[in-house]
Amino acid sequence: MQNLIPGDMLEVNQKLKWELDSGVKADESSVIHDALLAGTQYFVDEALEGSYWTVKWDASQQNVDIYGTDDTVVGAIKPTGASLEADFRQDAQGLFIRIEKEVAVVVRNN
Repeated sequence: MQNLIPGDMLEVNQKLKWELDSGVKADESSVIHDALLAGTQYFVDEALEGSYWTVKWDASQQNVDIYGTDDTVVGAIKPTGASLEADFRQDAQGLFIRIEKEVAVVVRNN
């Protein structure tokens, strides 16, 4: 359960329960934010066939920035709605499909 990347709100709640039962301080938002980072990192690693780039939340916690090997931002995943968290809550699977496609474009262009 620790390594599960939640793909919908049911899995978010399952992971949240597991984290709380394990003594981890968490809430739905933190689980969603972690899932978005982990999911984006997974797609970046798959596209590059290795862990060469990293992903991090931007300073405002609104976008997930993609950093290249020289630690500069080479791309960003931005929300289509109010926030990436809101996009996840509305359609998590659709959001992950969009993230995968956007990562492929960033990788292709860099």
